[in-house]
Amino acid sequence: MKPDRTPQVRKPRPTPKPKTVERNVEQDPVEVYCRIRPSDSPDQEDCVTVVDPCTVKLTPPVNCFAFRNGSAKEQHYKFRRVFGPDTSQKELFDCVAKPLIADVLRGKNGLLFAYGVTGSGKTYTMQGAPQDGGIVRRTLDVIFNSIHDYQTKRCIFKPDRMNGFDGQCESDAFSDRRRLDANPTTRMTRSYKLRRDTGGSQDTSQRIPDTSRIENIDDDNVFSIFVAYIEIYNNYIYDLLEELPETGPSRGLQTKILREDSQHNMYVHACTEVEVKSPEDALEVLYKGDKRRKIAYTRLNCESSRSHSIFTIRVVQAPLDAQGEDVVTAKNAITVSQLSLVDLAGSERNTRTKAVGDRIKEAGNINNSLMNLRACIEALRENQMTGGVRKVPYRDSKLTHYFKNYFEGEGKVNMVVCVNPKADDYDETLPVMKFAELASEVNIQRGPQTVKQDLGLLPGRRRANQLFKDVRRRLETEGENVKNLEVDLTPIYTLAPEWPSVVYTPEIMDDVVAKLKAYLLKRINSREKLKSDLQDKIFVVRSSVMEMEKENILMKKEISDLRSQYSDAMAKVRSMESMLLNAESVNESLQRKFNDYNYLVDECNAVREELDMAKAQGQIEKQRMKARLKTKLEQEREKLKTGMIAKLSQQKSRIYQTQVRALQEILLDGNPSTQVSCPSVSDSDISQIRPTTRSQNKSNSDPKLEASNAIHTSDIFSSGVVNLRHRRSRSQGAEKWLDHRPVQEVPTGTVLQPALPRRKSVTCLRSGDLTEGRVSRYCLTSQQQDSEGELETKLYKGDVLPTVGGGSQVVFQDVEILRQCDPLAVPSRKRSSGGTPKVDVSTIQDRCAVGIQGHAASRQFGLNKRSRF
Repeated sequence: MKPDRTPQVRKPRPTPKPKTVERNVEQDPVEVYCRIRPSDSPDQEDCVTVVDPCTVKLTPPVNCFAFRNGSAKEQHYKFRRVFGPDTSQKELFDCVAKPLIADVLRGKNGLLFAYGVTGSGKTYTMQGAPQDGGIVRRTLDVIFNSIHDYQTKRCIFKPDRMNGFDGQCESDAFSDRRRLDANPTTRMTRSYKLRRDTGGSQDTSQRIPDTSRIENIDDDNVFSIFVAYIEIYNNYIYDLLEELPETGPSRGLQTKILREDSQHNMYVHACTEVEVKSPEDALEVLYKGDKRRKIAYTRLNCESSRSHSIFTIRVVQAPLDAQGEDVVTAKNAITVSQLSLVDLAGSERNTRTKAVGDRIKEAGNINNSLMNLRACIEALRENQMTGGVRKVPYRDSKLTHYFKNYFEGEGKVNMVVCVNPKADDYDETLPVMKFAELASEVNIQRGPQTVKQDLGLLPGRRRANQLFKDVRRRLETEGENVKNLEVDLTPIYTLAPEWPSVVYTPEIMDDVVAKLKAYLLKRINSREKLKSDLQDKIFVVRSSVMEMEKENILMKKEISDLRSQYSDAMAKVRSMESMLLNAESVNESLQRKFNDYNYLVDECNAVREELDMAKAQGQIEKQRMKARLKTKLEQEREKLKTGMIAKLSQQKSRIYQTQVRALQEILLDGNPSTQVSCPSVSDSDISQIRPTTRSQNKSNSDPKLEASNAIHTSDIFSSGVVNLRHRRSRSQGAEKWLDHRPVQEVPTGTVLQPALPRRKSVTCLRSGDLTEGRVSRYCLTSQQQDSEGELETKLYKGDVLPTVGGGSQVVFQDVEILRQCDPLAVPSRKRSSGGTPKVDVSTIQDRCAVGIQGHAASRQFGLNKRSRF
């Protein structure tokens, strides 16, 4: 039997909470302003017009891409405010930048950036001109005008290299100032006059400063201004204020990295921050950074910004002590706020700029960073519209990664969209307008308010201290002793007003007594009230002390634990710092090696390009030489062929004329018995022909032609003919011939046949016939009818050579021509009119036919001629 179990008491399930809880979170929209650049000429065609102070109209021109696609239409875009071409720099600054300056002086962050295509006026909006300053210069003027009476001395605040500031006492600050004054090159704020003499700054004699200021500044605080200037070029961060060595090899500006501080704010590690005490000092820093900034010439802008520049103004403030004299330098009492003024590089298309080389790379990186900025804005808008949690791609580029804190609520964001109304810029202006419309719909949640520690200080300390100093100075001028005169600004408690003035006379005795009684009663009542308040405060203080004692005991235990943890953490920190220093040194060495390797790679690439160019030039020269030699060879061949043909025709004509003369002498010698009794061509006739032919051939200067002529004439009826140019012994041995003959070959009927041992005869040539077996020679037989109607056989001979691709090729080296003709087929020839009588050739042929009737076989015999080229 199973024992009874105690029933479990199930707790009721809690009511599930909704996934999305509506919270009243304050949000600030991204304020987007539009500024239209003035037209370059009155006849310029514009595509952007102002409809009202908050709306612009974008009209597509005829030559735009949208008009060619048939999707062109007028569009209206809303902005916080639209500044027309006639808007002054002062008006734009007061509306856009001045509210951000007021927030920065009150401890809040701000971001202002100019966005637009190349040549739309972004740099002019941010920098301006000496006579009419832009946003950056006017911001510096207004900040120093506002804190002119509340600035602290130099070196009271020092950057801690971790995106924060430390305070130090006056003695330490004085020693730092002396050290900086002794070495002015390490501090730009003390050496701007020197740089002005060397041409490192611009002329400020014509500068017109802005005289406006921000009111309602906390006069119990002291302020110090630090500025930094960086640029993002090809997605790398460079410090434009970095001090480079004056001597030795300079490698230019080094790249910087982004880091995150203890408050999860992004900052540039090892970035130079300069403390400035006047607008002139800050402008000198600005001029130095502008001189180092990357600018280049393009077709759209002669001084186009090729990088994103970020000018950061950091305001460090701390309260005065209770006496209103010294600065409270505690870490928790220092407040840091910053204002980033960004001049973004302009988006552009390579089809318009015709950029090459580095300009293409720069444009690609600029467009990529702006595209990532648009992607971040789209992700923020989608998350706000749909309540989603889509990841915002801040890390895709250095620009958006640096702005991450601003878009997550660490400050207010304003954007100035600069537009060039020129119709040619319509295709670039349209995406800018769409991005501005998208950005205006994004709301940035306000981050948690920084809770300032209440130090228990009364307001008006600075004013009271100044009044006390004025009174003391006045007393000193009047000759009073003020050595022991001090002031205590702590609260004073009194029981009642001052004692009334009493004049004792017997007549008014009763009135005086009544006044004194009333005063004493009031004093007693005040005393009783103060006693009751004192008892209450004593009770509250006692209970607070008891609680604090309890907490003190617990805190002592926690402190002991924390101390042990702190010691361990400090040991880890020291080890991590040593590792960090080692890693930084290794990183620097690797960076130097990387730069050296890049330099070597560039040199190798340059040498390789030179070698490739030389090789290509050599190939071109080789091809040209081949073409010239080939042309010359063809010309020589044609010339030789023409000469040989001419010589052959001359030989033919000579032989023909000799034969005709011999026949004429035989037939026309005047003896009629000779004409009848000549049955055939006798040996004496042939012997008469031979000397004539030999005598004519001897006049020829070519021995080869003499040999061929001898073969053609004297050895007509011989049984074998030897070609002196071709020895048959060449065909003997291990050579294998491929004999390519026609399908229907006409027999030549002569013993003069080519000797082709180990041959393979084919009628249709295939690709494998040359590669299969060990074929080393090739012979192509061609038969055709010549101009005289006789049979002509040509033998083309060549060597079979292997090719690089594994195939074979035929190189023809010899041509043998075999002609077969009838010696009696003599064409008709007439003598000139002034000499011998004409010979009737047809009569001669008939007579020869009658004379050789019994020798039909002899008529079929032809004259075999074999020639070789």
